[in-house]
Amino acid sequence: MKRNTKQTFIKIAHLCEILLSIVILLVILLGIFDILREVYGAYIIDFANPVNYEQLNNFLAQILLLVIAVELVIMLCLHRPETLLEVLLYAIARKLLLIPKSSSAGELLLGVLAIAAIFFIKKYLIPTNNKNNDNNEQKNSIKSIIESYLKDDDDNVSMF
Repeated sequence: MKRNTKQTFIKIAHLCEILLSIVILLVILLGIFDILREVYGAYIIDFANPVNYEQLNNFLAQILLLVIAVELVIMLCLHRPETLLEVLLYAIARKLLLIPKSSSAGELLLGVLAIAAIFFIKKYLIPTNNKNNDNNEQKNSIKSIIESYLKDDDDNVSMF
């Protein structure tokens, strides 16, 4: 009885993650339309005036935020340590690319060290399985992700 209840809660949690992922994807689509609208207004309609640094920085910030949101959806679906590191990598890279002019070199150095630490972790602390690329691509398909959430084995008990 206890095992069955635990499996039910795990299935409900996975379904909530899928629902949240769908909501995030909808927000990403709306964000893409918003960025396209702003780019159209800034570059096509008002082509006579050059785009200033702040406006370009805002475009880049929005686009990189959408990239981080896409990686967050992937992280919610896959439950692998590599996806968490990729989300962190994109977030730190976004922070480094959008550093204000008034920031110090210490912040830049700290960001570079953080990225180096993430690459170190990916290289030496996370095991990689390169047995069969076709098998890995099949595992990452949306259908297999949803099927793995809905099956009744004990593999879904672990987060990683």
